[in-house]
Amino acid sequence: MKKLYIAFIVVFAVLLLLPFSVQTVADLRGEKRFVSLDIFKDIVYTPFARESKMAESTAKLNEAWFAARESIAGGAEVGESLEGVVSALSDLEAVALTVNSYAELDTAEADYKLLKHADTLVAALEDEPETFKAVDSTLKAVVAEFGQFSLWRALCGIKHYGVWTSRYLRAFENKVEDENALVLAFRPKYQLAVWNIFNDPGEKVVLGSGAGRWLFYRQDVEFLVQPSPLDVRSAKLDNPIQAILKFREQLKAKGVELLVVITPGKPSIYPERLTGVDGLKLAGHGKAILDSLTKLGLNTVDLYTPLLAAKADDANLGALYLDDDTHWTPRGAELAAGEIAKKVNAMVDAGMIDIGEPSMNYVVSDSLADRMGDIGEMSGLNKFNVFKAQQVTGHVIYQQEISERTEEAPADSLSDSTVVRDTVKTPFKDDFRKSKILILGDSFSRIYQTDAPVNAGWIAHFAKNISRPVASIVSDGGASTLVREKLARKAGVLKGKKLLIWEFVERDLRFGAEGWKDVIF
Repeated sequence: MKKLYIAFIVVFAVLLLLPFSVQTVADLRGEKRFVSLDIFKDIVYTPFARESKMAESTAKLNEAWFAARESIAGGAEVGESLEGVVSALSDLEAVALTVNSYAELDTAEADYKLLKHADTLVAALEDEPETFKAVDSTLKAVVAEFGQFSLWRALCGIKHYGVWTSRYLRAFENKVEDENALVLAFRPKYQLAVWNIFNDPGEKVVLGSGAGRWLFYRQDVEFLVQPSPLDVRSAKLDNPIQAILKFREQLKAKGVELLVVITPGKPSIYPERLTGVDGLKLAGHGKAILDSLTKLGLNTVDLYTPLLAAKADDANLGALYLDDDTHWTPRGAELAAGEIAKKVNAMVDAGMIDIGEPSMNYVVSDSLADRMGDIGEMSGLNKFNVFKAQQVTGHVIYQQEISERTEEAPADSLSDSTVVRDTVKTPFKDDFRKSKILILGDSFSRIYQTDAPVNAGWIAHFAKNISRPVASIVSDGGASTLVREKLARKAGVLKGKKLLIWEFVERDLRFGAEGWKDVIF
């Protein structure tokens, strides 16, 4: 009996150590870093090496700022003078924000806020020279904080971000899971077998019901079935309404109105495709939160009602969302553009904003594009061509300029001259200088806009509908906090803007990257 126990322990130990052993052999034979030793390196080496690098980067930042001050005082261009400062500050941030191989500095940390504040001020200095003193004092604070090797900070980094913390171990586990040679060799075959036997498309994907069985992103479904982000059971989450209200006040202080656009997730518009129950209507959290924002006096756009109504024409015009993708079709994007333009025009008519007179002429051209669904990619089954690309017709937007010139008439002509009209078409593009409208968005703002067929997304169609230039900042999956952080680092782009349109998908109300943090402008 004891021999059986020993054999069982040996077999268990071999199975337990097999992934580690295979990965160790793969690391030794390959060119990638030795992942298996990351844990040991992050205890005895990384925190102290980080301190040395921060001190070096801070010294370079101090030198760059001293040179920039001298240059600006001598009358040089502010933007050119600050190039070295921006580069040095970026290098310092890269070192300081990466605590070790797997843990990033928490956004609530004072060090994080100090660096981001410095980044924001430096970015805005060219357009706001009156902030020079604030920039100078902030950079001096950065130099004082990071300019010396700090043993205490290194030890605190080990304590709060080290290998015994969940944030480190979870990231390490994900890394091993994604890169382990044994996993990479067998997981695709396992996924294919599970799909063939059980019709299970994977942990991130939910298979719809009925004919044509659509794929749904699990987070979209979980957003609908879990408690509202405003429910007492979600007390640990950041409150999105408070973050949105604060952002509105920050923009108002700069003379900019806010317009909030919550994009419905695919299952909110097509619950019958998910459940197989015809006529099913969901009282979704996204629409409820949108209604709450409207009652609080915010400018909002309701996309739920028109998208649900537009489903009646699906048989003739095609669906509003892609089969194997989280995003809408070109038809859905263009419907959204029309609704947003309608709201903006109403705000103009009400005297709420002044975005100037229509000044642009846009034309449309059809273009076909093959769309490989992002949910299909998440399943890992596309390696075996389980899901196929879906062809869509995008309506690409071009800027059209018409000019007139006078040409001498031929000698045998009765007139002295003739007027010739020249028409030039150029690709649609953001215009940060002339536009009075800035758009913040996520992947729903990116699709068809910067990927195939390009310039056919809702942003371009919105510009066509209002006949004015627009500008945009887009962050895939990060429209709750990350895109506002991008804006904070480029605060100068708000100069001359009268309206900011903030688009984000409803699931971000719960699952947004970095939550709904306060962002300092």
